[in-house]
Amino acid sequence: MSSCPVGYDQIEELAGKNITADDELKWPCALRVFWIDLLPFVELVRGLLSYGTSFIIAFGLLFNGISFIVLTRKHMRKSTTNMYLSVLAVYDCLSLTFNFVIGVSRGQNPDTVNKNFQQSEGLCTFHGVVVELFNLLSVWLIVAFTVERFIMVKFPLKAKNLTPRRALYTIIGVSLCVFIFSLHKIAVSGFEGDSVFGYKACKTRRSIFREIIYFYVAFNTWLPTAIIVSFNTMIIVEIKKNQKKRKEMTKNANSMSKSDEKATKLLLAVSSAYVILILPLGLIQTTELIFNGSAKVEPGDPEYIDFMTTKMKLKWTRAFFFFFYQFNFAINFFLYVSSSSATRFRTTLKKLLGMKVNTEDMTWISQSRHKKNAVAPAKSEVSEMPKTSQPDADNA
Repeated sequence: MSSCPVGYDQIEELAGKNITADDELKWPCALRVFWIDLLPFVELVRGLLSYGTSFIIAFGLLFNGISFIVLTRKHMRKSTTNMYLSVLAVYDCLSLTFNFVIGVSRGQNPDTVNKNFQQSEGLCTFHGVVVELFNLLSVWLIVAFTVERFIMVKFPLKAKNLTPRRALYTIIGVSLCVFIFSLHKIAVSGFEGDSVFGYKACKTRRSIFREIIYFYVAFNTWLPTAIIVSFNTMIIVEIKKNQKKRKEMTKNANSMSKSDEKATKLLLAVSSAYVILILPLGLIQTTELIFNGSAKVEPGDPEYIDFMTTKMKLKWTRAFFFFFYQFNFAINFFLYVSSSSATRFRTTLKKLLGMKVNTEDMTWISQSRHKKNAVAPAKSEVSEMPKTSQPDADNA
C-alpha cells in the first residue's frame, strides 16, 4: 500500500503493533526515514549511557572511596577544604549509586527492574526524590565551598573564623535545605517521563506539574553556574592582586600566603570542572524546553515533520551531553592527583599505598600540629610569609 522505503515495523514503538490511523498520522514516511538516518547516533548514545555509564559508576565509586579515605586521615581532617571535599566524595558516590545505577538498571531491564518500579508508587517516589536530592547536594556543596574560598581570599584576616566546625555547620545547613526542597517530589511529578536512560515512566498518582522542570534546570544548572563563575572570577582577580603584592615584597597582613593560594587553585579546578561539564547539557536542556513549549504542533500540521525532527535531534543531543555530565561525579580524584596544589593528598595517598615518600614531602605533618587550620608552606615560601601569623586553609 505504501511506497515509503521505511516500514512501520522499523520504528521501535510500532514494531509488532497493529497500526492505527493515529500511528500513521504520527509517523508519516518522511519522519520514519529521518528516524532511520538518526538511528546510528541514537545507538551510539545508548551505548554510552549503558556501557559508558557503567564504567563511570565503577571507577567513580572506587576513586571517590579512595579520595574519602585519604581526605579523612587524622592529619587531613583539620582542613576545611578537605572536609568539603570528603563530603563531596560521599555525595558523588550516593549520586552514582542511586541515580545512575538505578537509571541504567531500569533502562536495561524493562521487564524486571523497571516493571517493579512501575508497579510500586513507593519505589517511583523514592527514585524521584533521590535523583533530585543527590544531584543538587553535589552542586550546592561546590557552591558553598566556592563562596567560603572567596571569603578567605578576599578577607584573609577573617580566615580564622572559617574553622572545620563552621564548615561542618555549613555542610549540614546546605544538605538540610536541599533535602527539604527535594521532598516536593513526594507530591509532584514533573519530568520523569523522558529519561535519558530510556525507561518508561511510572504511572503515578502524584500531581503532574511539568513546568517545574524549568525551575529544576535553573536550580541545578544556571543558578549555581552563575554563582560559581562569578565567585571564581573574583577569586582569580584576588589571586592576581596577591601575586603582585608578593612580587613587590609587600609585608601586608592582608596578603594571602602561597599555601592558601594553592588550596584556592585546587578548589577552582573542582568547581570549574563542574561548570565545563554541566554547561553544554544546560544549554541543550534549555533550548529543548523552550523549543518544545513554543514550537509544538499536532500531527497533520504542515510544520509537524520539522517540529518532530528537531525535537528528536535535541532529545538525543541532550542525552549525549548527559553522558559527559556524569563525569562530574567521578573525576575529582584525578584533579587531586594531577594538581600541583595537592601535594598533601598525593603524599598521603603514597603512604596509604605503601609507596616511598620523600622526607621533605612530610614536613607539613609536624608543622600542622602547631597551626589549627593551616597548610604548611614549602621551604621556599617560608621567608615570603608575613610576620603577622594568620590561619590558612589547608590544601588537599
